[in-house]
Amino acid sequence: MKRSFLLTAVFLYIAVVQGISGQSADTLRAIDELFAQYHNGMPGVAVAIERDGKVIYNKAFGIANLEHMVPNTTETVFEAGSVSKQFTAAAMLLLIQEGKLSVNDDVRKYVPELPDYGTPITIRHIFSHTSGLKDWGSLYGITGWPRTTRVYTQDLSFDIIFRQKSLNFIPGSQYSYSNSNYVLQALIVERITGKTLEQFTIERLFEPLGMKDTRWRSDQREIVKRRAVAYSGNQMRFLQNMPNENVHGPGGLLTTNADLLRWNRLLETPEIFTGEIARLRVEPGMLTSGRSAGYAAGLMIGEWNGFDEISHSGATGGYRAWLAWYPDKKLSVAILSNYASFDPAGAGRNIASIFLGRPVPGARMTVAVPGDGPFVPTAAMSEYAGSYYSEDVDVTYKLEVRNGELWVYRKAGDTFRLNPTGQDAFRSVSNGTYEFDRDRRGRITGFRVSVSRASNVPFRKL
Repeated sequence: MKRSFLLTAVFLYIAVVQGISGQSADTLRAIDELFAQYHNGMPGVAVAIERDGKVIYNKAFGIANLEHMVPNTTETVFEAGSVSKQFTAAAMLLLIQEGKLSVNDDVRKYVPELPDYGTPITIRHIFSHTSGLKDWGSLYGITGWPRTTRVYTQDLSFDIIFRQKSLNFIPGSQYSYSNSNYVLQALIVERITGKTLEQFTIERLFEPLGMKDTRWRSDQREIVKRRAVAYSGNQMRFLQNMPNENVHGPGGLLTTNADLLRWNRLLETPEIFTGEIARLRVEPGMLTSGRSAGYAAGLMIGEWNGFDEISHSGATGGYRAWLAWYPDKKLSVAILSNYASFDPAGAGRNIASIFLGRPVPGARMTVAVPGDGPFVPTAAMSEYAGSYYSEDVDVTYKLEVRNGELWVYRKAGDTFRLNPTGQDAFRSVSNGTYEFDRDRRGRITGFRVSVSRASNVPFRKL
């Protein structure tokens, strides 16, 4: 009798789960298993899934604050990293919809401080990361102060962008992800509306959509209720890894999964945007070669296992995020995490694979290329020694030869070695590539450093 009652209860539970969510218990269990490793002794993750307009999964794992052992919940606020870009772009799209802006406008119409590079950078270029603008955070990394190592303000991000005398490439010719594109959009919104990006988006986006837990991190000192602390590290030692900066627009959105799912419905319903603007939102930029940039207005346009995927990942400090929409299945996946080691895109696509199937991996071949050993420069190392200054990033490097090796002294406690890779060419393991310039007499006059997202930043020899 008891066994019969228990079986009836189990079947009733499964029937209730299937009836409420429309999903089998096996499907929900498979999703649970993807996040089972995030236990109550470590930072974790919050996951929410919506299908056919109904939330079918909404859970949180791990700890939001390890000092006070506060657990992550479905109402915990996280930072969304670059998932934020689509919200900044949406503010711009509203201005386009109202006729106050055009995708073909030259950015310098609104930001005349931006240098004239001889060819226009348009709004469409900064939407799709085809502007050629160097990434403001990468530029500050060259100074020895990468992001999270000091407090950066919005004005400081503008300052270093306006200092740049060159671009990574001719606008429209290539795709290169650069946060500078979305810092400038925040400035354009402010100049057109007379309101901050935060004020404008609260009034025109967040409040109308009922996104009550969404705001911008415009002041990193401000108290945010229910916010998770971000961490790096492992089971042996976790360390706080907060994005201690006020720059926002390319990132800096504080939100919950419930609000992100609400936002994602705009990809299906015309609640705020007209048909033409809704199309523009997901239309990827085109390169001058005729190829697609694969990036629209703050959204990556691609596919997963043959299904269309409109998505974006995010990473700021120790926060990680993923938001994706699969229109063929009317499937939304929202993930927020306070753990730097978490892979948001991988986890998001693992969830998608439960509903869409998993792609069959193609065969891979690795071809070994024989090398000739390390390059031995013909020039004397002493030729490269000296002090060099960059006006573009306002920093001085001192290069010295030590035991036959070339070393860079950037600031107190910050030194690194340059390894020769070619004639007048060097590479640092973590600080980019260096190409030295000579005058007609063959004397070293300076060098150009290239790092990820910022190429050929000039230094002149003092």
